[in-house]
Amino acid sequence: MGSLARWFMAVSWVIMAYGVQAQSVPAPAAQGLAQPAPLQFLDLPRFDTTLAAALNSAQPQVEVTFYNKVSPNQLPQRLQKWLTAIEQSGGALDVAPPPGDLAPRNPVLLLGLLGGLWSTLKAWGEIKESHMLQAAAGHHVTLQLNRSADGEIVIERLVFHRVAKAL
Repeated sequence: MGSLARWFMAVSWVIMAYGVQAQSVPAPAAQGLAQPAPLQFLDLPRFDTTLAAALNSAQPQVEVTFYNKVSPNQLPQRLQKWLTAIEQSGGALDVAPPPGDLAPRNPVLLLGLLGGLWSTLKAWGEIKESHMLQAAAGHHVTLQLNRSADGEIVIERLVFHRVAKAL
């Protein structure tokens, strides 16, 4: 066999081996590693529909981020309803302090969120018959806090975690 033929066979083998290797490694999306993009909060009814759909999907967690700074003490009414629906359906509300801060014993009370959620209980009649309660069932939510550039504590994101059903 001539040297050109051997070279051609070697190159063909390398190309074929590379092609087989490339085909055997699935893309990250095919492996299920692709994390969906966070939902951006907009104080519109469409947000409720989008969040409900995301919570009803098989995603283990759904993140909600904000376009502007949101103070824990000034949580929009639309989000207060969702947090109330989580609690009323048996879920938990956790607050994660800003990175580097010490965790207070009861951050919910210290941040004044309880008062905001209490006022939302007045809207419970709206929530209990809506898609919010069904979508909220089986989830916990974590409010991840952070410090803005001027030192103000703000909500960086909300993370809705799917929890396993008790047997």
